[in-house]
Amino acid sequence: MDFKIVVDASVAIKWYVREEIDADKAIAMLLDYENGRIKFIAPHLFYYETANAVNTAVMRKRITEHEGEGIIKDLSAIDLITLADAELIPPAYLYARKYNISVYDASYLAAAKEHNAPIYTADRKFYDAVKGKERLVKWIGDYKRVG
Repeated sequence: MDFKIVVDASVAIKWYVREEIDADKAIAMLLDYENGRIKFIAPHLFYYETANAVNTAVMRKRITEHEGEGIIKDLSAIDLITLADAELIPPAYLYARKYNISVYDASYLAAAKEHNAPIYTADRKFYDAVKGKERLVKWIGDYKRVG
């Protein structure tokens, strides 16, 4: 299995906070991963961003403290191909400047370009900034099961 997808935190949080829009598509992607059909790629910052999203969900009482702890444990167990943030910073900075997006979002784009792999996102601001300009960037709602 050689199919790789860059996954960002906006998609990963949908694996657990299921009332989110397009959670069904994100879960389909996770099932493809669990069935060995795809591999996930992400910059190391993925872990910090997902942990922050989980923390926010707990603070907003969308999930319980116990659920949050379980999610963090689950996310830590996912076998990601992680890329060192230091190698992604130079191209990420250039993409951030080019598209007027955060360096955080641009690091996912840099990871996608590094591996010539699609990136799926649920971050509307990021998606809208690069839509039609970067062929690797896909909206999570457009995800189709692999295999």
